[in-house]
Amino acid sequence: MSALVLICATLAMSDGDSGRCHTADGVRHRVRLAGIDAGEVAPFTRCRQRPNVWACSPQARATADRATQRARQLAANGARCTVQNRDRYQRIVATCMVNGRDLGSILVREGLAISETNYGDPYRQQENEARERGRGMWQ
Repeated sequence: MSALVLICATLAMSDGDSGRCHTADGVRHRVRLAGIDAGEVAPFTRCRQRPNVWACSPQARATADRATQRARQLAANGARCTVQNRDRYQRIVATCMVNGRDLGSILVREGLAISETNYGDPYRQQENEARERGRGMWQ
């Protein structure tokens, strides 16, 4: 069985790790990037519900706006998202490629997100590199 792939004419990121995939036929899908976690941006709904999660920490929230802007910049011209599953909010969890590059990997490598252990910790190497080089939140 082959993986389901969404071709997003635009991938409108609402924060560093989630957004809406707009397909060419006008269908919209809520998407969560697989394997990463980025800081929460206002209105901080998740932080009111679960204030102890990493994304609500001062360190994460300090880079949340930069992560959002960078994700928007990278995904502005669309993405190819391979669906992995759905999360508890019924968003599609996917690995999204922009210009042949993994969007999640880029954000973690730049120190704007972390490798999410709840998703198997797929970007540990990129996170370690960002820490070692003092990028983004690791400055």
